[in-house]
Amino acid sequence: MKILLLPFLLMFSLPGCSSGPTDFRADYAKALAERPGVSLGNNESAQRAVQRFAALYGDLSEENVKALARETYATDAWFNDTVATEVGIDAVEKYLLKTARGAEKVAARLEDVAVSGPDVYARWTMEIRTKNLAGGKPIITEGISQLRFDGEGRIILHQDFWNPAAGIYQHLPLLGPAIRFVNGLIVGK
Repeated sequence: MKILLLPFLLMFSLPGCSSGPTDFRADYAKALAERPGVSLGNNESAQRAVQRFAALYGDLSEENVKALARETYATDAWFNDTVATEVGIDAVEKYLLKTARGAEKVAARLEDVAVSGPDVYARWTMEIRTKNLAGGKPIITEGISQLRFDGEGRIILHQDFWNPAAGIYQHLPLLGPAIRFVNGLIVGK
């Protein structure tokens, strides 16, 4: 009976693996269009805005999120870190608090900042440490955040570009081996 049940389950579960969106650009394009941002240039207010971002993510602790999130993000901020998309400061702050509470340490160090019109690109190195990933050892990953600011120097758009599969997912007990297997298929190993 179990042998007959397996093909039946596979027949109905595998199509679910291909369902869902495959083009995530629409939300991003809409956020870009709705939040054109202001060009901060290379002046003191631009430096302060980037410093607030660096201070928040330099120590993504519960205390730091409570103290800095609302100074850093605008009321109608759009946020995507490739793991989640949040809209509005309440949702962004709630997500950051959940992230901070779920980890022993999340800290990003800014490596470089480039400005192009209203866009600020911040390249960072992040350290994540939790009890449940990588045996509690630090996970180090790199990425870039595209930021747009409002006239008050608060973030209205935050789009991260990084690889959570390499940074986090490959360290999950069941998902990690599957990701490494798929990566091997892609690169022909």
